[in-house]
Amino acid sequence: MLKNTRLGRQFRNVIKILGVSIAVYLALTLKIWFTWETDDVTQFDYLQLEEASDEQIVNLWANDDHWTSSAFMKMCSKYKTICNKISWGWDFSDEDKTLKLAYTLYLFKNIDNNITRWKIPSDALLAMLINNKSWNRRGSANWTTVTINLWWMKYDNEFFQVISHEIWHIIDLGWLQWSIDRKSNNFTEFDKAVFAIDDPSIEYYKYSRASEKVRKSWMTKEDFCSWYGMSDPFEDFAECHNLYLNHHDYFRKLALNNSTIKNKYNFLSNLYWWKYINNSEANYEQRDYSHRVWDTTKVREW
Repeated sequence: MLKNTRLGRQFRNVIKILGVSIAVYLALTLKIWFTWETDDVTQFDYLQLEEASDEQIVNLWANDDHWTSSAFMKMCSKYKTICNKISWGWDFSDEDKTLKLAYTLYLFKNIDNNITRWKIPSDALLAMLINNKSWNRRGSANWTTVTINLWWMKYDNEFFQVISHEIWHIIDLGWLQWSIDRKSNNFTEFDKAVFAIDDPSIEYYKYSRASEKVRKSWMTKEDFCSWYGMSDPFEDFAECHNLYLNHHDYFRKLALNNSTIKNKYNFLSNLYWWKYINNSEANYEQRDYSHRVWDTTKVREW
C-alpha cells in the first residue's frame, strides 16, 4: 500500500529514492523495492544496511561527490524505457537532471503499479521535453507527449505536481479509452469527434459538463477542484488527479461536502484502487471547504 504522508514529506520521499539509487548505482549493488508499507527505509537493500534513517539518506544525497554524470547515466541505464523518452532542452546540471528524473520515475512507478488494468499507463507517453525557456508556460500535453518548462517553477514540489497534472492528460486522452466505432459529438477535441461514446473519461466529464464547451447550468466553483479546472473537462480531470495523488485527504474532505466532487473522487479512487501518494495537510486545507485555489499545482506547505 502506498505511504500516506504529508505533502511536506514528498521531497523527503524523493530524496530517499534518489539518495539510495545513486549510492547503490555507484557500488553496483542497488536493488529497490517500492513496498510503500511504512515510513521506514527497510524496503531498500542499502549497501547491506537493513535500515537507514532519514538523516543518513539526506546526508548521502547532500554529498556533492555523488553528483556525477556517471550517476545520471547509470540511473538512465537502469530505467532505459523512461529515460529514453525524456529530452533535455536546456544545459541542465547533472544534479538538476538526476533530481528531475528521480521525481519522474517516482511518479511513474506509483501510477504504473496501481492502474494497470489494460496496459501500463506510462507506455502511453512517447516523449517528454524538459526545458527552461523564459516566459514559456509551465506544462502542456497532448495524447502522447508532455512539455515541461521550469522557468516559472521555484520549487521541486511544484515540478512534481505539474508532471502529476500533465501526465494525467496522457492517461486521459491516450490511455483511458475504448475502441467502439461510434464517437461522441458532445465531448470532442477541437470540434473533432475522437472519443468513443463508451470512453470512461466521458463518464467523468459528464459529472459537471453538458459538453466539452458547456458546463451544466447548476455547476458552481465548488463543483470543481480549482478555478482552472472550470476551463474545460480535460483540465478539470487533470486538476482533480493532482489533488487526488498529492493532497488526498483534502480532496476526500471536499468530497464529503459536495456531491459532484464526491463523484470525481470516487472515479479516481476506483481507478487507483484507493491508493495515492501524499496525505497532505497544506495550509489552504484549513480554509472553508467552499474555497478553491486557482491552480492545485501551486499548493505547497513550506
